[in-house]
Formats: sequence, C-alpha cells, structure tokens
Amino acid sequence: MYNPNVRVNLSFAAAPVFCYSSDMDQEMILLQQNAQHLGIELNDQQLAQFDAYQRELLKWNTSANLISENSSHEIITRHFLDSLTALKFIAQHDARIMDLGCGAGLPGIPLKIASPELRLYLLETNRKKVSFLKNILRLLTLPDTFVLHERAEDLQKNSHWKNFFDIVITRAAFKLPAILPFGAYFLAPGGKLIALKSSDVAAEFSQAAAVTARYGFNQLFQYDINEDFLGIPRKIIVGEKTK
Repeated sequence: MYNPNVRVNLSFAAAPVFCYSSDMDQEMILLQQNAQHLGIELNDQQLAQFDAYQRELLKWNTSANLISENSSHEIITRHFLDSLTALKFIAQHDARIMDLGCGAGLPGIPLKIASPELRLYLLETNRKKVSFLKNILRLLTLPDTFVLHERAEDLQKNSHWKNFFDIVITRAAFKLPAILPFGAYFLAPGGKLIALKSSDVAAEFSQAAAVTARYGFNQLFQYDINEDFLGIPRKIIVGEKTK
C-alpha cells in the first residue's frame, strides 16, 4: 500500500523534481485504492508520477486549455481513473498504442504509467498541447513514449504507419464513425480499436455499426463502466480489426 512517508526520487538530468504535499498524499491514496477496484496495483513511483502529472496539468491548464475548468477539480476521478478503465482491454503488455487526438495525454499517459511496458504514441495537432506533452514526458521520464505533432489524415499519407499499431485508442476526441477509417489504416490485423465514451452513445454507435465491415471490423462491442467512484456511468467501445 502507498506510504505517504516514502519520498520517491523521480529525477531528470540527475536533479530531483518531485515531493509530496499532504493534500496530494490524500488524493494519491484515493487514486491507489480506486485503481485496485479496477484490478490495477500502483506502486509509490507510479503514484509520484501521477502526482506530478496532476500538478503539471493544473499549472499549464490556464494557458493551454488542457481540460475543462469543471473537471480540473476532479482530475483523479474524471481523468486518471476514467482513463485506467481501458487497461483491462489491452492484453499485450508491450503493445504499440496510438492515442488518437490525445489532448493532454488522456488516456494514453495514465495507461503508460500504470503499464510501463506499453509503447505509446501520442497524436495531437494543437501546438500548445504538444508543448505540454513534450514537457510532461521529459518530467516523468517515460520510456518508449513519443509525441506525433500531426493530423491523423496527414499521418495516413506515410506508409510507415500503415498496420503499425496493436491498439488505437481515443477518449471523446472523435465520433465513432470517424474513428473507423483511422483504425482500418493504423491497426495491424487483430489489433483493437478502443473508444472511451459517455453513456449517451447510442446514435453514433448505430451509425458506426452499420459500416464496420467496410473498414475491416466484424463487430463493435459496448461495455458499461459503472464504478461508483467515477460518478456518471461510462461506456467503452471495442472493435477488433480482422483484415
């Protein structure tokens, strides 16, 4: 279990950068306990990374508009834990994963912190958000994590990325029908498309389900996420590319 008296020395260029405050201690305990309900064990170093990530989100948010003002008071539940609900759908620990339109690095960075062997590619077009992402990757010293400052449509013009990824994931950045063509291009056969959504997704799910075969997906599956600590119910949509 997390011990608030333990100070984890995360560093960059041999200089210590983090220490805990008492407020952060309580929030990190909450994160650790609720992550356990998702089947995820977070150690002290991982909690220190989440702590630093939260502080940087708050520091940059006023200038870079990373998250909504309302959700900035609930980063642990609305952003970190919500992102971590997708981890159980990623079976391969060292999967190549593209976070499509990642914004502030959500859900990709929480997933990477919780599962360090993932090979994470963060795709984002906004220059300020890209600057934030590069800063947080330096600060957290996350290995095998890359920022792609590109539009997905432009990245499709480079054949290097065709069939490159095991997972394409997105969190409320695109409507489901718009995600399917990207999954068709970027995913290897057998790869998974994962979309984190609100519970009110019936209309776009129906639209996407009508064209799944066109993009090499046999079927899309809906999973209800009803953990009390997340507040409102959520859904995760998963599809496997067959060809």
